[in-house]
Amino acid sequence: MFKKVCSKYRYVTGFIILCAIQFVCNYAVKTFHIILPSPILGIIVLALLLKFNIIKKEWIKDICNLLLKYMPLLFVPLFAGIIIYYSLIEKNLIPIIINILVTTTITLVLSALFVENIIKYIKFRKFKRIHND
Repeated sequence: MFKKVCSKYRYVTGFIILCAIQFVCNYAVKTFHIILPSPILGIIVLALLLKFNIIKKEWIKDICNLLLKYMPLLFVPLFAGIIIYYSLIEKNLIPIIINILVTTTITLVLSALFVENIIKYIKFRKFKRIHND
């Protein structure tokens, strides 16, 4: 039954699922004072739900593709803001560029270290499993 409904209303079903996850994560962040932003928590929850097959990939695939297709439209307000605050940005251009470079470098280094440690951990677990057998 759910499969027929899901295929017939696949965009609506996927959108409801994504909105429900985001709503629950917004509520959790506000209620339990979680330090993660609710969109990041939503991504983590969605990934876990997909990993453990609580949510099937087919249920949200179509709406995710549609949202990704039209994602550039979400950046129009960003560019409008840049145009509005051009004089302010122009006055503070050097600090802004330095800030962008420093934070990007820190993010890249920390991401690389994190991935490297995860890879070492996975290799260690495989090595441990092989020698325990």
